[in-house]
Amino acid sequence: MSVTVSTVEASDPQGLTTAADRLGGTIADLDGAITEQRRALDRMRAAWRGTAGDAAIAKAEQNLTEQLQLKARLESVRAALAAGGSQLEATRDALVGIVGTLRAAGWTVTDDGRAIAPIFPPLLKQFEPGFTAVIQRLLQLFDRIDAATAGAVRTAIGGVPPATPPGTPLPAPPPPGASAEQVKQWWDSLSDADRKRLTDAAPRGLGNLDGLPVEVRDQLNRTVMDRDIARVEHAASANGVGADEVAAHPERYGLNRADAIAYENGLKARQGLKHQAEGDNPARPRKTYLFGYDPLAYNGQGTAAIALGNPDTADNIGVIVPGTGSSLESDWLNSGRNDGINLLDQMGKADPTKQNAVIMWMGYDAPDSFTDPRIANPELARAGGALLAGDVNSLHVTHTGAGQPNITVLGHSYGSTTVADAFAGSGMKATNAVLIGCPGTDLAHSAADFNLQGGQVYVGNASTDPVGWIGASDMAADVLNGPLADPLGVSVGLGDDASAESFGAVRFHAEVPGSNLPDFDDHSYYYTMGSESLYSMSAIASGHGDALGELGMLADGRAAPTVSTPDRIPTPFGDIPLPHTDIPLGPAILDPEAPRDNGAVTSDHRFDGRPI
Repeated sequence: MSVTVSTVEASDPQGLTTAADRLGGTIADLDGAITEQRRALDRMRAAWRGTAGDAAIAKAEQNLTEQLQLKARLESVRAALAAGGSQLEATRDALVGIVGTLRAAGWTVTDDGRAIAPIFPPLLKQFEPGFTAVIQRLLQLFDRIDAATAGAVRTAIGGVPPATPPGTPLPAPPPPGASAEQVKQWWDSLSDADRKRLTDAAPRGLGNLDGLPVEVRDQLNRTVMDRDIARVEHAASANGVGADEVAAHPERYGLNRADAIAYENGLKARQGLKHQAEGDNPARPRKTYLFGYDPLAYNGQGTAAIALGNPDTADNIGVIVPGTGSSLESDWLNSGRNDGINLLDQMGKADPTKQNAVIMWMGYDAPDSFTDPRIANPELARAGGALLAGDVNSLHVTHTGAGQPNITVLGHSYGSTTVADAFAGSGMKATNAVLIGCPGTDLAHSAADFNLQGGQVYVGNASTDPVGWIGASDMAADVLNGPLADPLGVSVGLGDDASAESFGAVRFHAEVPGSNLPDFDDHSYYYTMGSESLYSMSAIASGHGDALGELGMLADGRAAPTVSTPDRIPTPFGDIPLPHTDIPLGPAILDPEAPRDNGAVTSDHRFDGRPI
């Protein structure tokens, strides 16, 4: 044990709190000087114009920034000394008290914390293990607090403090709940200097405001992400340990668990940006934008959205909404995920005359896995749909290209339910909706409920994808949802089958080569390069959904089994004609895609750069 009883007895934790108090006085003096310098800088800005004035003001701002950064460091040191001194003093008092009491009663306490009872009475011998455990636990606690305090001080001194803008306070952000139009008006009203100060300071969350230009969102969110990573790396450097050690035990180095989570998810966001930029061709990376970033969302699972290409200038925008298991924590944006890469590639080759962008939107609380009870309930989809609608609708506000963009929102699995709810429940405005591997459309009971802006609802459900049958079959829904109904209540179930002919969507081929039986692997095939589904989605997202028939990609919808009424009844006086009708029996479980000759399902569907 590195800390002994004599070490604790000789320590003076109160000296740390005294030093913290003195440092507080120094900080107050520095704060007064900073306030006066701010006033002087304001007077200088108002009275001194020209090149020489600009140079002098820039130098004064630099000096003020350095003093603000020094103040931030000193405040961190003061907080570490005050907290550490208080905790060490309480621990020391407890240890000295129990050791003094035992010694006064004739006990021996060794320097390593072992309590030895006096010879008489012998009964006291049985209390030795208990007292020893208490004393040694206090020694361990003192050692841990001492190390954490030292680590926090080193982190405060050696780390880079948060950027603090010089001069006047930052402009107030828009009020909570401001619309994308109001956010845009606020941003447009700011001076260039105020915009620069805001982007340099990058308050957490500012980059997620709908209505900010995509390039601004990217700059703000990357700054926050880099800061999340640097915070732990600086603490590691200051304390001579690895970043993994700091992330595993942040409290030892003046940080907390939220700092560690932000670091870990920040790394995954950075890796996701790199993969989406370089995944298919490292030598020719594409431009990517961190459209959304919240590493602490949903108890640390984290959310993010990455745009491949700039949606603000694109003619065609695809928004990919994933389903179960998508979060920063799960590393969904990295881990070989090429959905957006493949879609953007094929959109560009389907129509090279247009500018295209794809957003990988992972901005909601998706079910964690297929065993998550919430997967059978639409509440997450409805909440996520509201968030999705806000982001998609803001694309119309910030778009600077000619005319309104062609926006196609593509939902996979639980994400398709989220897309349906965004349209039917939250007023999302887009040209087309694409639902693949769809387990149900919840609030949307037909294609008309999407209220699209000139386009169509498209659906691609492979006949061998079990998830795509949940909305079609009462039996399938009961198997999944029945055991979950009691804890989740009456809203269990994900709604109608978009593949049913009666739903009114346009269905495209989405079969899997070589697959004839239900297979959960087929649920993840839709964005595979060369597949029928990616080929069809690329045509739709590039503005050519009306060419699916010409491309041979149209599929018939599912239908319910029917029984036909007789068209006549024979009688002795001759046949009596009757109105003929087909009466559906149950849900739409007859899939015309299932009997397709699987040899006709191939993986060579690619656009070659010639416009459709």
